[in-house]
Amino acid sequence: MNLGLELALTGMSTVFSFLILLIFVTSIMSHLVKRFEEQPRSEPGKPNFQPSETGAKRADKTAMPAELLTTIVAAAIHKHRSRNRK
Repeated sequence: MNLGLELALTGMSTVFSFLILLIFVTSIMSHLVKRFEEQPRSEPGKPNFQPSETGAKRADKTAMPAELLTTIVAAAIHKHRSRNRK
């Protein structure tokens, strides 16, 4: 009984120690990456990012006509029902 308890505690403490070490190493690596990461330089008053298209503009470019969408959905439903008939 004592040997099993000793083995269980040794195993749990080993896993716990490894996880604590992993947390510290990961946080140190994170700080190093942040420290040496190149930041893009921007002029004062200008944002550091390039604005992308708004959702409405993107939707206009990729929008499908309602009639075509209705036809595609109806064909998919018809095919599904024909395959699953018993």
